[in-house]
Amino acid sequence: MIAEDRRQMSQFLGERMTRSYSQLSKRQQLEADTSLVKTYLIEAHETEQPQSLVRQTFGARSKAELAPVRIHESNEQTLVTLETHSGNEAVFAYIDFTDPRFWLIHSMASSGTIDHLVDRAVTRSSELDKAWLPSRFLEYVSHLGSFRGLGLDYDRRAFAETDLDSDDAPVAFLKMQLWGNKAAEVLEVLRGADAFPSETTLSKVKVKFWLTNADELFTLDDVKFDGKITARGTSFESHLDLTNQLYAVYAHSIKHIETEYSLATEHTGDSISLRGEPIHFSFSRPIQNLSAFCKSLCTAGPPFRLWGAPVSVTAALYRIHAVDLHVGSRVTLEVTNEFMRVYLPEDSCGNTVLRLLTNLQHHYDALVRATSADGEDILGLQLTHAQPLDRPL
Repeated sequence: MIAEDRRQMSQFLGERMTRSYSQLSKRQQLEADTSLVKTYLIEAHETEQPQSLVRQTFGARSKAELAPVRIHESNEQTLVTLETHSGNEAVFAYIDFTDPRFWLIHSMASSGTIDHLVDRAVTRSSELDKAWLPSRFLEYVSHLGSFRGLGLDYDRRAFAETDLDSDDAPVAFLKMQLWGNKAAEVLEVLRGADAFPSETTLSKVKVKFWLTNADELFTLDDVKFDGKITARGTSFESHLDLTNQLYAVYAHSIKHIETEYSLATEHTGDSISLRGEPIHFSFSRPIQNLSAFCKSLCTAGPPFRLWGAPVSVTAALYRIHAVDLHVGSRVTLEVTNEFMRVYLPEDSCGNTVLRLLTNLQHHYDALVRATSADGEDILGLQLTHAQPLDRPL
């Protein structure tokens, strides 16, 4: 079945989602991966022709990829359907670009297949990237409904500035999943001074959310740090509403970073002034090897997608003039043992900052913070002031 408009898409995914949840609840079985709705938050930076970008990134295929991707237009200009095959699996995905910058991709295909399709598109295009959700953002999402579980994922092995085999080496790897009503209490314990505060990095939160006061209409969503949301439950509309709420906050945060922190010159009469300010990244423990740390940041590959050559200004200060491979814009980093400053030029993308912050939390220090010169968190109060994106249900 190919949905031809938004209403049909919602009806189709909603019926599949509700039927699967009902059957599995009766049998007391875990859900099959192909019975779950997956929604991906994808950022397309300043594209004026989203349909063309969809065709370029999702429609193209290499010789090694035997199954073509067919793109079907719908009755609405902001919704298209992708159709392909992976082995014996028929794969459908729906791309909603009502907001031409902040896309939604919905599918019920297996995670391995649809993850690959999304990852391939993001890798191929400098105009696309995932939405990156730092730990504090995930904590905010956990309060949008009933907090029912969490995932932790910390892996420091990408940074080689310390000997992870030494007796006094920090924790190199920590992974955990917990489902239940005690998720918040367990998170607080793990973040305690006597536990693993620098390695307890939220990678996922599970939230039960009701669109209305009807208890039987709900969604149970796993919201992941890379913008993937996996839904189960009885109401696709509830899933969409939760998704739109958190995406609105994300979009607001991105635009806030670009407005308040990007550096630009302003001309007033005969005078020139500088607008914006650097973003201050602070670490909970000193960086032991600045050279190795900086090289790990700028390999050009995932997860940071930054390319540059670190230059030693002094023994205690490195400067990196890097290129963000998401949008091709420049970004300057000044790195010391205790902190890092990030300078965004005018017209750069706020996604650069949240990608850097999120992945530093997952691969180096769970307690790293990004603030203004006055110590205000760059996510700050805007977390409670975003208006929902104008996206139909």
